[in-house]
Amino acid sequence: MASILSRAGGYFRSHPIGFWFIFWGELAERCSYYGMRAILALYMTEKLGFSETSASRVMAYFIAACYFLPLVGGWVADNVLGKYWTIVGFSAPYILGHVILGVETTTYLYIALALLAMGSGVIKPNISTLMGMTYDQERPGQEQMRSDAFAMFYGAVNIGAALSSMAMPVIRNRYDYATAFLFPAGLMVLAFGFFAAGKRFYAREEIVHRASTPEERAAKFELLMRLGAIFATVTFFWCIFDQSPSTWTFFAKSHLDLNLFGYQLAPDQLQSLNPLFIVTLLPLVTIGWRVLAMLGLPLRPTSKMLVGFVLTGVCMAIMSAAGFLAGDGRVSVLWEVVAYLLITVAEICISVVGLELSFAAAPKSMKSFVSACWLLPIFIGNMLNAQVVELYEAYDPGAYFGLMALMMIPVTIAFIFAARAFNRHEPPREITGEPAPEDEAARAF
Repeated sequence: MASILSRAGGYFRSHPIGFWFIFWGELAERCSYYGMRAILALYMTEKLGFSETSASRVMAYFIAACYFLPLVGGWVADNVLGKYWTIVGFSAPYILGHVILGVETTTYLYIALALLAMGSGVIKPNISTLMGMTYDQERPGQEQMRSDAFAMFYGAVNIGAALSSMAMPVIRNRYDYATAFLFPAGLMVLAFGFFAAGKRFYAREEIVHRASTPEERAAKFELLMRLGAIFATVTFFWCIFDQSPSTWTFFAKSHLDLNLFGYQLAPDQLQSLNPLFIVTLLPLVTIGWRVLAMLGLPLRPTSKMLVGFVLTGVCMAIMSAAGFLAGDGRVSVLWEVVAYLLITVAEICISVVGLELSFAAAPKSMKSFVSACWLLPIFIGNMLNAQVVELYEAYDPGAYFGLMALMMIPVTIAFIFAARAFNRHEPPREITGEPAPEDEAARAF
């Protein structure tokens, strides 16, 4: 046992020191963001007088902004400030947004959400990209270690989300909304401290302005087009996934018996199931991929993503069944627990795999930009979401979630064709700077 623990400790110590500053900073930052988001929808309906549809629409637009601004953040980092100073500089509006969110007026709500979207969105693509660059410089050629780091990074995101999603409704119920919103503000100050303190351990950054050759531009355009077809289908996954803080929460409030094994849940606490399942299932799914590879059945990243699309459709079918069975009454909260389980496995297959796929496929000069483009489907999905949620009050929940399930059928078929097109050609090594085809990272494509 001691030898196992010793080997595990040695493995963790083998990671670059900069990774741990990023890990703990990301954990605190995501704890801050998801804690605020967990209680935001009910804050709007209970304190500011929004209808459920209006609150769902505002939530969708806010999340969309959080995932559009990474495009700005990627450009600023690649061309002006660099990743580190972009992260540190835009932490300031992030903290301020948390502080003023609890002022119970609609005007301050919109100002706070704008600041939060600016802070969260601009720094978002640069954290994972800075981490990837740190591995490329300090652990060159160790693609498996980098892959493990991305998995641990995603784990940090979800540990933070789980802790705050459980805690924030409790703090809100014990005190009030204004006090509860100060909790994520403090966490963001802590995140700023971690990110700033690790500067000398991160990758060395150099902003180089060099005109691309016509061949490079053509290769990059072709890569973005192939990635773009995949991104377009992923849009619909996020349209469904990001309804958890709105329609899923309102459904839980009105149609679920929230007594879970003797514990009475708040409807917005159910959101913590997703990050809890992520933390639990991510290592198991990762081990599953490795076992398949050892058995001579390795899956391409796009094959893993296909599993996620199928599970998303099944998840919506289960939510639809729960809605029809509930009618005007209530059904067991276990229906939504199972739905969260399925959507979480789908997220692992689509989002975790897609994040590393985007980084590894990107040309070196476009790492932040392409990573930001991976976030663009979340923006478009939530812009679509803002229109789709209008149907939630127009239809019974069973019919509404049934429509979401039916939508995933043509989306999944479209993804199959997009994945085939992506896998048909390999990006040229001299353009991407990635390992040779015999290396594991290259084989993934």
